[in-house]
Amino acid sequence: MQTATILPFPQLIERLPALPPPRLDPLLDATVVCLARHGLSKTSVSDIAREMGVAPSTVYRNVGSVDNAVLLVIARDGHRLIQRIPEVIADVEGPRVITVFLAEAIRRCRDHPVVGKILRDEAEWVGKLATRRLDSLLQESADVAAPLLAAAMAAGVVREQDPMTLAHWIVRIWSTCIFSPPPGDLTEALDFLLLPVLQP
Repeated sequence: MQTATILPFPQLIERLPALPPPRLDPLLDATVVCLARHGLSKTSVSDIAREMGVAPSTVYRNVGSVDNAVLLVIARDGHRLIQRIPEVIADVEGPRVITVFLAEAIRRCRDHPVVGKILRDEAEWVGKLATRRLDSLLQESADVAAPLLAAAMAAGVVREQDPMTLAHWIVRIWSTCIFSPPPGDLTEALDFLLLPVLQP
């Protein structure tokens, strides 16, 4: 049986914020364009409306604020990433399912136009995130990852250990690599670092 068939993807999706309805995709796409162009602190509802070619009241009616639009973008992209797990690890066996998907998640995050803008130009925002919200965000990410790791352990794919402790280490490696990935091939680097801990 392929590893992808024994991991609890529906439970992972249930732990994410609700997927925004498809009717909001044009608004969320416009939000991404504006955030990548203006940054988090300078994007307004009027910017998003202008990008869509609609009145600001349309944006207000659908999402209420730029902050809400950003949260919906994050939710949508999180669902898209989780839904791609079976495809990403389709031909991968054993504990490399973790490192291969982790590498894909890091690459997709770094390639996201909003993340790129933040890393280049939003030092103040990043500083506030690190000092005010980082611990809670890492905990939330570990809460999502731990059931996947527990299922992998139960299936004999990953070494038996405390899944929450392992999840905390993995999400910290993930967050560090978003800001500064190691030189060379990312998947190989993650294999080198994590497989000794993951091998059954």
